[in-house]
Amino acid sequence: MRTALVFLVPDAEPLISDLRQRHDPSAGDGMPAHVTVLYPFREWETIDRPVLLSLGCLHREVLPMELAFSTVGRFPGVRWLCPEPRAPIDWLTQAIVRAFPDCPPYGGEIADPTPHLTFAIGDETVLDEVERELVGRIMEPIRGCIEASSLFAFSVGRW
Repeated sequence: MRTALVFLVPDAEPLISDLRQRHDPSAGDGMPAHVTVLYPFREWETIDRPVLLSLGCLHREVLPMELAFSTVGRFPGVRWLCPEPRAPIDWLTQAIVRAFPDCPPYGGEIADPTPHLTFAIGDETVLDEVERELVGRIMEPIRGCIEASSLFAFSVGRW
């Protein structure tokens, strides 16, 4: 069973949950609003107490942290919110990869991932409309205190 380490961002849900339900398949699969720390992580069956203790030690270096989201970023076919500051997330991802070299980000396809909170995936024309809708909703930055990461497992089409 594949897994992901994520920072949940419940403070974003009131502004983006309806957009994510319509435009982000992971929302329909049960994944809340989040910033990915590392995907994929280890297979569920291989996550034991020493792995969890190691993760806990690494997380204590950066948590708790305050994040703010006010800027929209773009990848081809994806719209997302930029977390600020980004540096602690980058540091944690790199530290986990050093501790678990068998878990490169995105299976090795993206060596230096950009931390982000996806709110829509799809056709660029639709994404432009969704982005305009979200920008109209954001009157001030979305803020959240991150105190822990969450480990999600994907099984039978659900996170």
